Amino acid sequence: MISDMEFRFPMMCFLLFDMAQQEVVKKQLLPMLAEHELTPVAFNPHELPNWPEDARVLLYLSDDQISELLPCATDKQWQFGFLPHPNAVHAIKGGGVSSKLLQAVEDGLNNKARSVDLLLCNGRLVLNSVVIGDVFGLRPGGAIEGVWAKFKHLLSSGRRLGELVPKRYELITGNDEKIVTAAMGITVVEHGKNSVMGRRLLPGSHINDGMFHAILLAPRSLMEMYRFLLSSVFHRNSGSVPRSVGIIKTASLSVRSNGGMEYRHDGCEICAKELVFENQAKRLSLVSGRLLAIEEGASDSKEQRKIQHLPSGGAIEQMTKRPLSWIAHAATDEFKELYQALRENATPSNVFLTLMILSTLLASVGLFANSPPVIIGAMILAPLMGPIISLAMAIARQDESLLKGSLYTLFTGLALALGFAVVATWLIPLQQVTPEISARLRPNLLDLAVAVISGIAGAYAHARAALAKSLAGVAIAVALVPPLAVTGIGIGWGDTGIMWGAFLLFLTNLSGIVLAGAVTFLVLGFAPFSRAKRGLILSALAVVLVSIPLALSFVQVVHKTKLIKQLEGRLIDDIRLAEVRVVSSRPITVSVKLVAPRPLTASDYQNTKRAVEAVMKQPVVLEASSSLRLQ
Repeated sequence: MISDMEFRFPMMCFLLFDMAQQEVVKKQLLPMLAEHELTPVAFNPHELPNWPEDARVLLYLSDDQISELLPCATDKQWQFGFLPHPNAVHAIKGGGVSSKLLQAVEDGLNNKARSVDLLLCNGRLVLNSVVIGDVFGLRPGGAIEGVWAKFKHLLSSGRRLGELVPKRYELITGNDEKIVTAAMGITVVEHGKNSVMGRRLLPGSHINDGMFHAILLAPRSLMEMYRFLLSSVFHRNSGSVPRSVGIIKTASLSVRSNGGMEYRHDGCEICAKELVFENQAKRLSLVSGRLLAIEEGASDSKEQRKIQHLPSGGAIEQMTKRPLSWIAHAATDEFKELYQALRENATPSNVFLTLMILSTLLASVGLFANSPPVIIGAMILAPLMGPIISLAMAIARQDESLLKGSLYTLFTGLALALGFAVVATWLIPLQQVTPEISARLRPNLLDLAVAVISGIAGAYAHARAALAKSLAGVAIAVALVPPLAVTGIGIGWGDTGIMWGAFLLFLTNLSGIVLAGAVTFLVLGFAPFSRAKRGLILSALAVVLVSIPLALSFVQVVHKTKLIKQLEGRLIDDIRLAEVRVVSSRPITVSVKLVAPRPLTASDYQNTKRAVEAVMKQPVVLEASSSLRLQ
């Protein structure tokens, strides 16, 4: 509640009331005002009273009566306070008035009057809001309170969404800035202090800053619309603007739409071809209620626009032709730069060839040296992610030229990697399978999961220019060149086991990235499902085929993990098994450290071997070391 300890009650105070509510005024209102020198007067729309300036006038009137009175009475310089008339819903909301009559009377008599703005729409006073079209969760003032009530509203709204078609709107701001977009609806409010929606989206708004706000609801798809509706149910007052919302702060605004507009002016249904909004700065002396805080120092603000996510260009025509689709479809001009970058990635340029050779050589040296930092450097340097993401887009859009270019660049890089890895293997006089080489010989379903997630991240980062810096992390996660280097090492050694094991890992990464990338581009709206269907089916089939050996390998990994868990820490007489590892499958070889309080004999090792075979239910080769523990 706004109060001022030095405020003195004005010498003249009046009650202007609705004759239709005469009984309520007589029985309820006047007894509350009995202690004050206050003159009650019935409202006559045709004749204003001749009261002195700075007189305090409490209004017990309906919304229509207040809208008719205020524009004519502002020159009188009276101080107006609103009381909760049953038909003054919007005046109560706009003025932050308590719904309890006694509290509203106390505020009207005791609070200090402040100069505030008046908002007009086509010359008519706006007490609370003007709503154009369908705005769903952007309803001001009378926003639904409570999570359950909001959730029920969400369900009822969801049934209508499939039938609604966005409209084309043309807006001209006070700075003569022209904005053309497609939206479901627009809400215009003087300030956002009196509603949950306003406090969330308009944290810096004031009723006396010379500006008002237009909030546009412009989702590009049903998924985006449902995301917005859910956020309106479980809202957080973060001040962030949802992607499907645009905000314009201005002193004047005109709104047009093809075929005219149906709108609700403070709840009253009206039709018009054009709406003209005008803000009259500090025209009214208002005694606000306890629910509306008015900053004394709020000054005129500059025009502001948060419209970067609003549909524009070709997207407007697409959206206004039919109801919202489940997935947003980007217009050609919205992904022109992305498509150009993907075409460049699908070209085997000198830079691509050079980086491919260097990354392969670096990976080969790192694998032989068993150096993870060197291998990570090769991952970052490798340029293979570019043509693979281009291949994903080509499959999603069924673009034959991009498909041919991507495959040609990919196979060129593949041939270079294998060739230089073989040459490096011949030049390095080492034939030891290091742990880094061994780690890339037995891929399983976990590696496919990494490839799928990396494909989603890679496609999303390419589609969002601001996330380009994340591509290095994607390259490290998916590791495309090291498996090719290990494949080349296997070819150089003539070891088909190493060759096929590492190449299966590369195929896993390739198929997972392509499928996930294509699906991501589909979800982001860069291709319709009807066009992408054939490519997605072929990509999914490739992933299924690769998944068969991966599933078998994953089953073996799970089995080994269970066996290790059964053996780790197991006591055999006074010998404890520690650091258990399954180092080979054919024959199955188990490495273990035996911890005992005494030196072990040959029979101890044999007993341990038999105990391990009993747990694993098959013959094993035991590699055992001992450790003496003295207490």
